[in-house]
This record gives sequence, structure tokens and C-alpha cells, in this order.
Amino acid sequence: PTASVVNVFKEACFKNAHLVPYPIATQSLANVVEHKEFSGLLYAGAARQDKGISHVVNLLEHMSKLGLKIPFKLQSSANHHGEYDSATQADMQRLGKINYSQLQCVSKTLSAEEYANQFSGVICLQLYNPILFADRISGVTLDALSTGSPIVTTAGSWIARMVQRFEAGVVVEIPDPQTVLTAVQNIISDYERYRKNAAAAGLTLRQENSAAILFKAITAKKP
Repeated sequence: PTASVVNVFKEACFKNAHLVPYPIATQSLANVVEHKEFSGLLYAGAARQDKGISHVVNLLEHMSKLGLKIPFKLQSSANHHGEYDSATQADMQRLGKINYSQLQCVSKTLSAEEYANQFSGVICLQLYNPILFADRISGVTLDALSTGSPIVTTAGSWIARMVQRFEAGVVVEIPDPQTVLTAVQNIISDYERYRKNAAAAGLTLRQENSAAILFKAITAKKP
């Protein structure tokens, strides 16, 4: 799905290595209702260090100290093995001590419909490690934009390039809580514009990332 991945295979002497867009599964997103009004913040997917869970917990601590009342849904599920690494375990312990009345933690595995519905009307936080995601596609990004959810993300990542391309959110250079909160507040103040940009981005990316392109590449006759 990205040039750097293709190069890995080409350098290993694979003769047929081609760049093919990461396919978006649109069926589970098709029935999501786009809410025009802002309804809260969302951290989607497993709680992991590379996905910036530490920055998200820092933000929650900051918002709690300020006495804010912005609704916040956080998926706190572990990795595919049902485990947290030591740093994430420490973040989960910190999270449990935060007294933020508007926080909803979701630890269970969501159905496809439940997962898709949580994006409606929110700002999606993707404070991912910019080095690890410099040329790494995020399915959460594609899901967020497909449902019209603006994004706050870190500079230097593939996610940031998508956000900047469509003006579908705000990119922060440093994901400290004050900077991230300012980015969130800027989107909230002009949410309708960002939501429309995100929805337009989702439409374009669903066309560019059609699974039909992947199917054609797999079934094409090779010389």
C-alpha cells in the first residue's frame, strides 16, 4: 500500500511487486448517519504506545484539571493477544485515576456496526508515533474520514498528509496536551467546515482505495 513497502520486496528480488491502494471496507460504513453537530472526542482502536495512548491520557488529565465537559470516548482494549505492554499498562492505571465525568471507556470488542457508529459527530484523535507511521497507512484514518470525522494528528505521518491534503482536521507538531486541546477547540469552533471536508475526503479515498483495484491486481495475468 505504500512505496516503502513495495521497495522492501523489490530489494528482496520479487519480480512482481506493485503499489496498490489500501482497500476500504465501505459496507460496514454505508449506514452510518453523519451528525452535523459536534458530539465529542474519540480515540479508536486498541490502546497502544505507537498509537499515542500516552498522549491521549495526558490530554485527559489536562482536561480534567481544567474542569472541561467535552464528551470523550476511549477504546481501551488491549492488543490482539489481550495484553498491554508495561508502558501502556501504566497508562491504563493513570487513566483509572482520572476523575473526568465525561469519559466513556470501551474495553470490549465492538461489532463492525458499533465501531463505525462511534465516529459520527466526533473529532478523532490520532496522536500516533510519526516515525513509525511516516509511511504506514492507518485504517482508523480511512474509517474516520469515511464517516466525516475530522482528525487531530501528529506532523510527519501518513495520517498528517491525508489531513493536510483535504483540510480535514489539524496537524500538531508536538502532541503535548495544551497544543492538542487548542487543536481540538479550533475544530469545534468550525466543526461543520471540518466535517464537510472530512466527508469529502472519505468520498475521494473510497474511490481511490476501491477494493476493485486490489482485485484487479491480484487477478491480472503476470508475464
